[in-house]
Amino acid sequence: MRAVFFLLLFAIVPAGSAQTLVFEHATVIDATGAPPKKDFTVVVRGGRIESVSPQAQAMPGAAVIDATGKYLIPGLWDMHVHITAPEIVFPLLIANGITGVREMYSGVALATVRQWKLLPEAPRMYAPGFIDGPLMTGSSPDAVAVSNAEQARVAVRALQAEGADFLKVYNSVPRDAFFALAQEARAVGIPFVGHVPEEVSPLEASAAGMLSEEHLNDLLLNASTHEAQLRAERVAMMYDPKITGAQRLRLLAWPMLGGLVDTYDEKKAAALFQAFVKNGTWQTPTLAILNGFAHELDHEFVNDPRKRFLPKAWTDNWDPRVIYYLRDESPAEYEVLRQRMRMLLTRYRKLVGDMHRAGVELLAGTDTNPLNPVLPGWGLHEELVLLQESGLTNMEALQTATRNPARYFGILDQTGTIEEGKSADLVLLDADPLADIRNTQQISAVVSRGRYYSRSDLDALLERAAAISAAVH
Repeated sequence: MRAVFFLLLFAIVPAGSAQTLVFEHATVIDATGAPPKKDFTVVVRGGRIESVSPQAQAMPGAAVIDATGKYLIPGLWDMHVHITAPEIVFPLLIANGITGVREMYSGVALATVRQWKLLPEAPRMYAPGFIDGPLMTGSSPDAVAVSNAEQARVAVRALQAEGADFLKVYNSVPRDAFFALAQEARAVGIPFVGHVPEEVSPLEASAAGMLSEEHLNDLLLNASTHEAQLRAERVAMMYDPKITGAQRLRLLAWPMLGGLVDTYDEKKAAALFQAFVKNGTWQTPTLAILNGFAHELDHEFVNDPRKRFLPKAWTDNWDPRVIYYLRDESPAEYEVLRQRMRMLLTRYRKLVGDMHRAGVELLAGTDTNPLNPVLPGWGLHEELVLLQESGLTNMEALQTATRNPARYFGILDQTGTIEEGKSADLVLLDADPLADIRNTQQISAVVSRGRYYSRSDLDALLERAAAISAAVH
């Protein structure tokens, strides 16, 4: 049911200005896991890959691209983004070879997202309805706060009727409401993903049918020999009226390592990972966002010239002395927190490697949004590096942003690899990503929905984003 649902969604995404394209003498890295195909010709017609062959073909009227010495890979997906300004973010995504995204809720109505999909540089996009519990503050379109099982069932049907591609679950959904939500979602055939609620374990969420779990939340806790005690303490903290919202957010996002690391049980973790494999539960580590927070005061990040492509109001938020959930920390308190972030990142990289070796499926995502210190577009390339450093091969890291998203959505017959009949979402690179995954950043050209963007076209997109950002006050 889920595969058919996502396949239909993929089919109705409008095509761009499709051209007939011929890439000659390319090294094709098709992301299937097969060895590179050297000196191949790839023909694109009508937004689809018409042929992948070792022979050049005469195609009258086609645009011929000499790809000698270059590498052709599938278009990339960022599987965890929050988009609030498509006129800025979409050009940055395309310029970075990102031709598909899983939008993870930005307080924007689904009707608006449907309009975004029609924009010229829009990537392929899936977007959710949002469900949280009693801690949800304010009101946003297509977001529902639930306090009990019946409210959860009603929310599932309401958001499906509104046109949600899937449901995004958040931290404070009560335990009984979560399991009712899971049951209802399975009954009506809509996927549910997101943060595992604090009153539920990742293992229980997996068994209930949660398609993907985000940010590695509570995985260390789930593998602890003191799991019940630690979970009770974390739930009590979440509802503690004596702590501020900023304190709560910090403790939820960056848990204290004491009590987690020293009670971590490798056998319990291995059983958890095997349950993920059995249940088909994907993990989206979003290491890039944790890496961003851990290094946001580093000289290289503070002075990154790519910040000019974003509104100053966004990049100002990347200063811990400004952002609302960090500015109450003294310099000494913040330094302690930053060291905790760095230790957590080290531990999470080991966790990712262990899960990967156990066969757990991984997706590349960044948690990009205006409040998080991750550069839209470029952050995905950073995520691929972090995944490779966690133990994935270069090919496996590449697949977390190409083949794996297509498998996740059940549309591998339509996209995700470079094969005949599939969508023409492609990235032409100047260097080999299988030699160094950092080479995914060496972009010569992009094809999105059959539309060709040369390097000069991509540079123009970047400058357009910079001009719009400069005008934002």
